[in-house]
Amino acid sequence: MDKFKKYLKYALLLVLLFIFVSIMSKLIIISMYKPKECKVLFENPKIEIIDSKATNANGYIYGCITNTTGSTIENKFIKLDCYSEYDNNINTGYAQIFKLEPDESQYFTIKYKCQGTERVEISMSDTAPDYLLNPIDIELTQTQKMALLAGGLIVIYYMPVGYLFGLFPF
Repeated sequence: MDKFKKYLKYALLLVLLFIFVSIMSKLIIISMYKPKECKVLFENPKIEIIDSKATNANGYIYGCITNTTGSTIENKFIKLDCYSEYDNNINTGYAQIFKLEPDESQYFTIKYKCQGTERVEISMSDTAPDYLLNPIDIELTQTQKMALLAGGLIVIYYMPVGYLFGLFPF
């Protein structure tokens, strides 16, 4: 019975350690994000930046666009350009505006990954790269799903004993 209590204490300590590490890592990651100044290069439609934060490797911009032009805006893109300290464009991100009636608002989020971003500029664009306009949806057929399952089972069956830290010891 003492052995069982001992193992139970170890399991409880392991769970508490896992919770502590998860919380601390989340707090550390959140604290790495610092506010980032954004420059909006146009006045109409109006863009309000709600939240803009970045680390040394990635960042995001959360904002709201309000149509103040008096006409409907359709199929436009909000373009985000990231520049280095030497004014080189190192990354570009897009958010699509599908249809925006006059005096209507739409929220957007643009996430970007690039190192060394010194300044961020937001502009409007009529076009975006083809990979953004026509995303490729990969859908597997039932035969392909069965083939992947069979292939995975074959790999596991022929895996050497003790491979992958003893997780598959058969």
